Amino acid sequence: MRKMTVSVNAQSENLVVRASTGEHKIIFDESEVYGGQNKGPHPMETLLATLASCTNITANMIAGEMYFDLRGLSFDVQGVFDPFGVMGDASVHPYYEQVTVNVQVDTPEDDVEIQALKKQVEARCPIYTLLKAAGVKMNDSWVKA
Repeated sequence: MRKMTVSVNAQSENLVVRASTGEHKIIFDESEVYGGQNKGPHPMETLLATLASCTNITANMIAGEMYFDLRGLSFDVQGVFDPFGVMGDASVHPYYEQVTVNVQVDTPEDDVEIQALKKQVEARCPIYTLLKAAGVKMNDSWVKA
């Protein structure tokens, strides 16, 4: 398999960013409290949504490889970061310190199989492994729905 190149085009107007990739368009912004217009999610929220999406795609791919009967996943994802890092405090990382991912797995499979799927997803999901490589503490729970 060849390496892939992913491209995004984006234009900004104050804090609003309109991005496009292929036929898809995404608007990012900041809340009014932080000077934005609240026209879309801010990037830190979007990263958590991207983690859920990437985890879902990776899990479905791996479930097929494992002959795992995966009927659906529900996610509750939370991230903790100190905004003072973004504000310029060099002693604080400007990214998530920890991310908690709670996944409810709709499946007839048993917990041993669910945990085997989880282990494979955590090893192969590009966004999950990127966060882990950055030193973000990842707290994960996968349970049967």
